Amino acid sequence: MKEKNIITEISKKSFKKKLKKIKSNISLLNNRYYLGDEIGKGGLSTVYSATDIYCDYFNEPSNIVIKIPSNKLQKNKDIAAFVYSEYSFLKRLNHDNIVKALDFGIDEESNIPYVVLEYLKGSILSEVPIISMNKDFKNQLFKTLLNTIHHIHSQNIVHADINPSNIMINKEFISLFDFGISQDTNKNKEITLEYSKVKAYNPKYSAPEILQGEKPNKQSDIFSLACVMYEIYNCKSLFNKNSLDEIKNNKYAYDLSNIPFVFRRWFKNSLDINPHKRVLPQRFLNFFK
Repeated sequence: MKEKNIITEISKKSFKKKLKKIKSNISLLNNRYYLGDEIGKGGLSTVYSATDIYCDYFNEPSNIVIKIPSNKLQKNKDIAAFVYSEYSFLKRLNHDNIVKALDFGIDEESNIPYVVLEYLKGSILSEVPIISMNKDFKNQLFKTLLNTIHHIHSQNIVHADINPSNIMINKEFISLFDFGISQDTNKNKEITLEYSKVKAYNPKYSAPEILQGEKPNKQSDIFSLACVMYEIYNCKSLFNKNSLDEIKNNKYAYDLSNIPFVFRRWFKNSLDINPHKRVLPQRFLNFFK
C-alpha cells in the first residue's frame, strides 16, 4: 500500500508539472507513461513521443516512444498477444543496430496494449536524399544491414517488412525497427497476426512469393534487403509498383552496373525469382569484417 501511495504521489506531481509544458489532452498509460505528439503512423500502429513519470519526476530525460495498435486493430481479441510479440522479438534480439524494447503493458482503464521503445534520433532512410550519400556510407549501410539481418535470422526470426521507412540513420548509427509483423520460424506458439490478412508490408520491396500470399521467410527478407540496397546504389527504385506486376508483364529487369563489382553476384542471386538462390553466405559476411 505504501508503495502504491508513493507512485500516486509521483504521478500527481509529475502530471501537474507536465501539464504546464504540453497540451491538456495528453493520455496517461497505467499511471506512468504520458503520450505526447504523434511522430509516426503505419497501417497497424501509431508511435507517440512519450515521457516516463519517474524520469520526469527526477528530472532525467526519458528518451522513449510508445507504440500503440490502430483503433481498427484494437478490436481484435488477440491484439495484446500481437503487441507483445514485437516486444518479445526485440527482447530476444538485443542488437546494437536494432531498436530496443524497454517495456510492455496493457493500460488498466482502456485495455489498450502498448510497447515502450527507445527513442531513435536521426532520419528515416526513405527521407534522406540518396544523392547526398557517398560510396563509403552506402557500403557501411550494406554491411550493417547484412549483419543485422543475419543476426535476426540466426534467432529464427523473420523481419517481414524490410524497407527504407523502417531504417533509421544518423552519423553514429544505423538502426532497423518496426517488428510489428515479424514472424517466428521456430515456434508453434502463434502470437502474431496472420500475415496474409493484415498486408501491412510495403509491396514495393516485397518478394514475389509474398505478393502471391505465401508466408514470409528468410529468403523473402533477403530479397527485400537487395531491393533496398539496389535503390541506394542506383539512386532509383527497382520496381515502380511491385515485383509481381513486372514479372507477370515480362518487364522484370535490373541493371547491376552501379553495384560494386564484388557484390554483383550476391545481388543477382538475391533478386532472383527463385527463393532458393537467395542466401547470406558466411564468407560474404566475412568480407566486411
